[in-house]
Amino acid sequence: MLKYDSYYFQCPNCNAWLEGRNLKSELVNEAILYSDGKVLYDNLITTRQKMVLCPSCGHAFWVEDPREPFITSEDPQAAVYSWNTWRFFGINFSDNRGKLALIQHYQQFLAKTHYEPKREIYLRRLLWWAYNDLHRNFHYIRLKYLLNGFMSYGVWSSYRRMLLEGEKLFIKNIKAFNDNLHRLLVLLEKHPEEQADLELPEIYRELRQFDKTKELLEKRSSRTHFTSEILRHLRWKDARVFMVTG
Repeated sequence: MLKYDSYYFQCPNCNAWLEGRNLKSELVNEAILYSDGKVLYDNLITTRQKMVLCPSCGHAFWVEDPREPFITSEDPQAAVYSWNTWRFFGINFSDNRGKLALIQHYQQFLAKTHYEPKREIYLRRLLWWAYNDLHRNFHYIRLKYLLNGFMSYGVWSSYRRMLLEGEKLFIKNIKAFNDNLHRLLVLLEKHPEEQADLELPEIYRELRQFDKTKELLEKRSSRTHFTSEILRHLRWKDARVFMVTG
C-alpha cells in the first residue's frame, strides 16, 4: 500500500493551490532500481517533481524550496488541484503516446530558456529516463513471463505489443536520445557533485561506448551487484536500460 506525506503549494502566476505528495522514505527500500538511476515504487517514480505545469493557467514553474509559506503541510482549506492533475503534466504512462508527450514536455522546457547547470542536469536526466521509458522492462516480451504465470495472456500480449512499438519509437529517436546524453555527460563532468553513483559508466554504456564504461568501472575499488550487472550487460554488448533490483 502506498504511503505519502502531502504538501500544498500555489502557482506563482494565478495563485491556484496544488497538492503534492512525497513517498514515505521507509518504502524506498522496497522500490525497483533501474540502471539509469530511475527508481519506481508500485510503478510510480520516487523522484520529486520540481518542474510543474499549472493545471489552472498553464504556467510552468519550479518547486524547489520546501520552506513556508510557498509550500505548506497544512491544508489551505480552499479548492486544491489534486496530485494527479499536474503530476508529470497529466500524461498517461500506460501507452506510448503518453510517453512521447512526456519527452516533448522536457524538450520544450529545455528549448525555452537557458538554465543554470543544476536545473539543466535535472531536466536532462528526466529526459533520459523518459526516452528509456519507451522500452523500459523490454525483457518482459519474452515468452517465459507468460509461461511462468507472471502475467496473464491478455496482460502479457498487450504489454509486449506496447514494448515492441516503444522499441521502434526509441530507435526512431536515437539521435535526440544520444544528443541529450552527450550534453548530460558534459554537464556532469563539469559538476561532479551532481553525479549519481555509476551514472557516468551507465551513460557511456547506453551510448554504446563499452570500452569507456569498462575503463570507468575498473577504476572502482569495490564491486557491487550494480557494477556486476553493468559488466554483464557489457559482455552482451547490450545498451538498453535494465532492472538492477526489484
